[in-house]
Amino acid sequence: MNLKLQKIQRWLRDTHLLAPVERVRYLFSVIRLHRQNRRFISDNPHFALPPAALAYDAYSAPDWNFYAQSGKDTAEFLAKTIKKYSPRAATLRILEWGCGPARVIRHLAAAFVTPVEAFGSDYNEQSIAWCSRTIPGVAFIQNELHPPLKVADNFIDAVYSISVFTHLSDNVSKQWIAELLRILRPGGLAVITTNGDSHVQFMLPDEMETYAKQGVVIRGNFEEGKKMFWACHAPRYLRQTLFRDFEVLEHAPASFPYNNQDCWILRKAT
Repeated sequence: MNLKLQKIQRWLRDTHLLAPVERVRYLFSVIRLHRQNRRFISDNPHFALPPAALAYDAYSAPDWNFYAQSGKDTAEFLAKTIKKYSPRAATLRILEWGCGPARVIRHLAAAFVTPVEAFGSDYNEQSIAWCSRTIPGVAFIQNELHPPLKVADNFIDAVYSISVFTHLSDNVSKQWIAELLRILRPGGLAVITTNGDSHVQFMLPDEMETYAKQGVVIRGNFEEGKKMFWACHAPRYLRQTLFRDFEVLEHAPASFPYNNQDCWILRKAT
């Protein structure tokens, strides 16, 4: 862990200077990736790409090679996981909660042999607007920072969220886990990624103490839901508190594709 860097970031949070610094980092990333992104566009002229700012907001890098390849690979990983635990059905209804600019959900149907009815939701209005007019075969839903989703009770067969609870406060996280439980059918699956024990190395000493005692560390002083609003959850806290109304089928620490977050596979009771 670079303790000096972590202290600088805390100072930027406390002085509310982190947002302008993030803006500068975004501009540098656009410049740094300009040449390779132009090459990607030349090689893939029909591949729809989101505005760079939306990609940076969601993934910290408007890198089109990463956007395309990681999205496809992650969709295939999720399809394999969902097929492992879901009973065969004529059509699976699958929701990505926190879809951003469709990095993963655009590839999901192609990763299944059986038909999929795909849904994507996000609280970023610009992301949902771009997805709705650009990505075919997916129904996109605008949500707010707080529930509810515009989805009926017991409607969804499987929901997944990639690095969403990692950017929410404890109170909002509890509201959303209850909402995901509401929309899942009995026996439905939830695949969720979180920051866990592998992220202790990035914590300051007082954060390590909080993590050990309470099981949750939140770095705030930033807009909740954005990537620089950061949350880390101890596995014991998730089992005992946030995920207590689900059956935990699997917990694979630091294993999710591309972000190395903890992967939790949960089932709603039948």
